[in-house]
Amino acid sequence: MAPNLRPMIIFKRKTMPKLKFPPGCFVHVNEKGWMDEEGVKLWLENVWSRQPGGLLKKSSLLVWDMFRAHLTPSTKQRLARLNTHTAVIPAGLTSLVQPLDVCLNKPFKDRIRELWNEWMVSGKKSFTKGGNMRAPQLDVLCQFVIKAWNDIDEETVIKSFKKCGISNSLDGMEDDYLWQDEEEVEEAEAESAPSDTEFDPYDDCLTNVSQDVIDVLMISNDEQEDFEGF
Repeated sequence: MAPNLRPMIIFKRKTMPKLKFPPGCFVHVNEKGWMDEEGVKLWLENVWSRQPGGLLKKSSLLVWDMFRAHLTPSTKQRLARLNTHTAVIPAGLTSLVQPLDVCLNKPFKDRIRELWNEWMVSGKKSFTKGGNMRAPQLDVLCQFVIKAWNDIDEETVIKSFKKCGISNSLDGMEDDYLWQDEEEVEEAEAESAPSDTEFDPYDDCLTNVSQDVIDVLMISNDEQEDFEGF
């Protein structure tokens, strides 16, 4: 997808790992794996400020939810310095008017899962003394995120904003985007997908990864220990 903002990845750690992370992402650590006011500050400085026109501080609009760190005086001051106006989504409505929730999170997570499956089949692995397979190195996880994000095409992102009524033309010609239903597209994709009988059951056991595992790998919001393998 181009042009796009690079993803920010937050790992559940106290210290920054001594790894060379791939270009195309911004890495941060947090003891609980959460976004907080410091994380918002870093995102604004290292990601949002580099949007097209950001260096010239051209007027821009940032649509985000009512997360407390989005609304602090210091955050508002940083946004003002960047000449960024905000539209805050009311609580309970992100599933309706937040482009990430409405259109982008699902294909992004699906692509992450595909890349994980590919790594499970053919990626380089290491094992604990007890024989358990370790999770991919953090730099490999970053590559998953970068690849999955870049695979979301620009047209999908544009349509996601129109679907949420954010960037539609003022003459009403694009209002139909608000009512478009994706069910027919999803049904067509489901019909074209191979049936379960076409898969090797052993491969299926190997590569099916649950959302819980993805959440642990990709920064869950709980206090579980870091994932170490199956």
